[in-house]
Amino acid sequence: MATSSISKSLLTNVLSVYFVLTLIVTSVQVVAEYYDTKHMLVQELNNQQSTFNHSLARSLWEYNTPQIEAIADGLINIPAIAGLVIRDDTGRVISELGRTPPLSDFPMVAADSYELPERNGVFGYYSKLVFEFSGDSTQVGDVTLYTTRDIAIERIKVSLYFIIGSAIVKSTFLILLFSVAFHQMLSHPMRDLTSQIQNFRLDDLEHSKIHVRNLRDTEFILLERAYNQLVENLKEYQEDLERTQQQLIKVNRKLDEHNNILEQEVARKTSNMSRILVDLERQKKDLETRQEFLQEEIRRRQLAEDELRSTNHRLRESLTALEHAQDQLIESEKMASLGGLVAGITHDMHTPIGICVTAATYLRDQVSEVERSLKARELTQAQLTQAINSCQESVRLLEDNLASATDLLSSFKQVAIDQTSEAIRDITIKEYVQGVIHTLKPRLKPYHPTITIDCPESLRVRCPAGAFAQIFTNLIINSLIHGFENKQRGTGAIHIVIERQRDSLFIQYSDNGKGLTEEQLKKLFNPFFTTKDQQGGSGLGTHIIRNLVTQTLGGTIHAESQLGQGLTYTMKLPIIFI
Repeated sequence: MATSSISKSLLTNVLSVYFVLTLIVTSVQVVAEYYDTKHMLVQELNNQQSTFNHSLARSLWEYNTPQIEAIADGLINIPAIAGLVIRDDTGRVISELGRTPPLSDFPMVAADSYELPERNGVFGYYSKLVFEFSGDSTQVGDVTLYTTRDIAIERIKVSLYFIIGSAIVKSTFLILLFSVAFHQMLSHPMRDLTSQIQNFRLDDLEHSKIHVRNLRDTEFILLERAYNQLVENLKEYQEDLERTQQQLIKVNRKLDEHNNILEQEVARKTSNMSRILVDLERQKKDLETRQEFLQEEIRRRQLAEDELRSTNHRLRESLTALEHAQDQLIESEKMASLGGLVAGITHDMHTPIGICVTAATYLRDQVSEVERSLKARELTQAQLTQAINSCQESVRLLEDNLASATDLLSSFKQVAIDQTSEAIRDITIKEYVQGVIHTLKPRLKPYHPTITIDCPESLRVRCPAGAFAQIFTNLIINSLIHGFENKQRGTGAIHIVIERQRDSLFIQYSDNGKGLTEEQLKKLFNPFFTTKDQQGGSGLGTHIIRNLVTQTLGGTIHAESQLGQGLTYTMKLPIIFI
């Protein structure tokens, strides 16, 4: 198989990198030299323009065309100038000599002088010609001097030769230096080591070791040590092999002795094996009988397993039906809660509306009485004053009771919408909870509990408001129905704490009701568990609360209670604060 030289590959890679760097540096030097020369040419054009500026301005002022042409001929003979254009104040060309671009290429710049960029190998310097007369300055025209890329390259030709020659000389020197260094320090030692390794003889390991010459402080010494250590290990292995062969001869003699003993032992055990085979045949028949029994047992178990699969399928269908029924019951419980709100609101609306109807009837009677007296011309000032006072009192009653009904309907409307919707909106927590409590006033009247809310006034969140409405509605109704069942009117108390804890909303709801036993507390959140199963309780209130907290709001809920010491719910909800 053909092999490649490490020294040649390494030398090629090093020189390739050097050539690329040299090419880049040389190119940068050439470009820099060109732009520096270009800048010097523009500066020279500026100096020439400054020298002839006054003379050209006076000639243009005096319309001395021969003088202008003479100045133009003098300028065009300067080596740095390849062309020029002289115009008057109207833009008319007075003189145009040498290599110049089209006048349409002039950039529209309002400065008195500026450098013209390079186009098609031509660049230059533009300047206005101003003549001063009697203290006034008047623009009489402009002059543009041009030079070319060829002039710039001609000026830097010697520098280019020097830069390129320097790069060639340095590259040649480095090629020779690297070639000699790689040959002396890598190629020659490698050939020497290869020659020594080829002289390796397994029967003369002592003289098969290698010795590095003249490179004792390089990495080749590591190769020498490793190879020589390998030779030493081979010597040790040979010695071990000889000792092992001697031991093997002794072991073979002992094996011959043991073989004789084993032959006798085999003969003795063969007779024993015959007896064992007879026993095994008898045991085989027993095993066959047991196998038939096991196969029959397996068939019976397979039949039982098929029956279990069928029963399991029927159980799954029953479970699906139960889950569907549970969802319907939960939805029915939500609508029943909303129906209770509607019934309470309807009852509470009767009072203010009844007062409004009475006031409106009385107001109509007063207006009819005043109208009758006015037509009979019997209306006195005292009667009119009394009628006005009565009307004002009726109007006040109408306004107060209509405002009360409006507030009640507004609270009920928002809570009812939220309880039947999962829309996310921004709410002020304390104000929203107070609205929920306000809609429950008809349910609160028989118990007249004390409800306190500890919550910052400015705490606002973005959440599904309906979930909050359903949670607090179910919590308060549970406290009324179960907690305050045997309490006297006005002795029940509900305390609600709402606060922000980092990125979570902390809610603690507690009442001073009759509490729960430890067994009841374990089943509190189970569906259909109720302490009033014979009195119309559905057992879904706390189950709905847990689903709303854990699934809809993604939080956690925990309940604590002791019999006779009330019930406390603790909720922690990840929520967006605004």
